[in-house]
Amino acid sequence: MKRFFTTVLAASMMLVGTTMFAQKVNVEAGFGMSSTRFDYTLGHVSADLFGGTLGVSYAIPVIEQTLDFAPGVQFGYFTKGNVDIYGYDDISFTETYLAVPLDFNLKFDMSEDMRFLVFAGPTLDLGLTSRIKEKATSMEYDIYSGKLSDYTKYGRFDVLIGGGVGFDVMDAVRFSVRYDYGLINRNGGNLTSGVLKIHRSQLKLGVGFLF
Repeated sequence: MKRFFTTVLAASMMLVGTTMFAQKVNVEAGFGMSSTRFDYTLGHVSADLFGGTLGVSYAIPVIEQTLDFAPGVQFGYFTKGNVDIYGYDDISFTETYLAVPLDFNLKFDMSEDMRFLVFAGPTLDLGLTSRIKEKATSMEYDIYSGKLSDYTKYGRFDVLIGGGVGFDVMDAVRFSVRYDYGLINRNGGNLTSGVLKIHRSQLKLGVGFLF
């Protein structure tokens, strides 16, 4: 029995060692657009913010050399001045997010030094800050607080679904493009979701370094 457990332990350590060797850390910086769409009964308005993300993901092999599971964490910062929304003119709009993407990467070797990948999965999103500032009066509003109006209070949590494509070059640098769409109506105000629906989407170009 002792020899059996010793054999199982040794085999487990070899498997863990092999798996750890196959894993890859991707440190990625991205630039893109975050668009929040406010749908009313009679129309809609959108706020398109520009900024970037910084994050890290960890690729865990599911099928060796073919399919990875890549959970990660990212910080996003998006802003734009001169936005006309909420009935306010000439305002700046700034948002920050903490995101946890849970992607699956499907990989295809194109050559010895280049790999093509298709990835998709959900992203768990937590809004950290969302503020608008009137330039004329210098007044600031925290949209998460609900003080802007009775019916445009954001909900902080969202689940986005999306994916994209990328290229790995020399197993060291990754170029990617992805799109995500928020599934949850983020209207946390006093009125029903049928009056106002708020959904966020994001388009991002990224450059990562593989370790």
